[in-house]
Amino acid sequence: MEIRYRPEDLTKLPRSVEYRNGVVYMINQRLLPREFKIEKFRGVEGVAEAIKNMTVRGAPAIGAAAAFGLALYAETSKAETKEEFLDGFYKAYETLKNTRPTAVNLFWALNRIKNLVEEHREDSLDEIRRLIVQEAQKIADEDVEANLRMGHYGAEVLPEGNVLTHCNAGSLATVHLGTVGAVVRVMHKDGTLKLLWLDETRPVLQGARLSAWEYSYDGLNVKLIADNAAAFVMQQGLVDAIIVGADRIVANGDFANKIGTYMLAVLAREHGIPFFTVAPLSTIDMNLKSGKEIPIEERSPEEVLTCGGCRIAPDVPVYNPAFDVTPHKYLTGIITDKGIVWPPFKRNLKKLFSSL
Repeated sequence: MEIRYRPEDLTKLPRSVEYRNGVVYMINQRLLPREFKIEKFRGVEGVAEAIKNMTVRGAPAIGAAAAFGLALYAETSKAETKEEFLDGFYKAYETLKNTRPTAVNLFWALNRIKNLVEEHREDSLDEIRRLIVQEAQKIADEDVEANLRMGHYGAEVLPEGNVLTHCNAGSLATVHLGTVGAVVRVMHKDGTLKLLWLDETRPVLQGARLSAWEYSYDGLNVKLIADNAAAFVMQQGLVDAIIVGADRIVANGDFANKIGTYMLAVLAREHGIPFFTVAPLSTIDMNLKSGKEIPIEERSPEEVLTCGGCRIAPDVPVYNPAFDVTPHKYLTGIITDKGIVWPPFKRNLKKLFSSL
């Protein structure tokens, strides 16, 4: 696979989350598309709250934001002894770890930095601080590189024509470019993407608010539909492939993604449409055997009872799972930063990780 484009060839957007000189910068995704605003965070609690309230969202972006939260602690902690610093570090780690339960990238990024700290406990305090910041920046930079590779891998296997996606797995959901975002951007650059169908993605409307905003900003040909129009669009023969992101992929290929993904997978099977998920290796959790073991976050009823701050339903009981689990039998393939994983997923995912 040849890398034909650079990130700046594919998007005009800045990184969704960055860290510079003791400040974490995030695009506030809660305000889009009405307002584009970059927020500044100078404390771990603020970063944790931004992850919880979805100022930043998308599994890879959450992982990078959490890593930057630890970098922020490292550079701003007033601890004078290593013991005092490490005590505060583990408190910051727990605060960030307890923000959202489903996205495995969060735990992967935090544990990567925690393991580094534990390997270097005998180093000087200044050196430990430096290593934390350096590792957090590496996590972010590696995400951009992984997305670029996934974009090129995915563009090689998706058919030319119209692609449908759900939620937002674009540049806003990662540090830059996106997982799905990189694939459709490379296809757009190659001229093989004719139309990008966007599900609105109730209840928080990430497809309508975020995907429609970022992809139209970069000049892709997009068309927004209500979630419950997807089946009819497929029935009309207007979808050539479906590609979605993932918040956690497990050892047998089952995966969790934004609620509504499973419905699309079943519809794709009925209509003979190839169905792919795309995610970096950091999203794959080989410790879980099947999707039944994935913890599913349930969010506030207000997300369903209201829309844009306006009440749209009476005060009735609400079930609001943020994610669903798609069984691996519905997947055509998994696009990763190390290539395409084809069925049988249990064997081929194991083979992929054993080769690293």
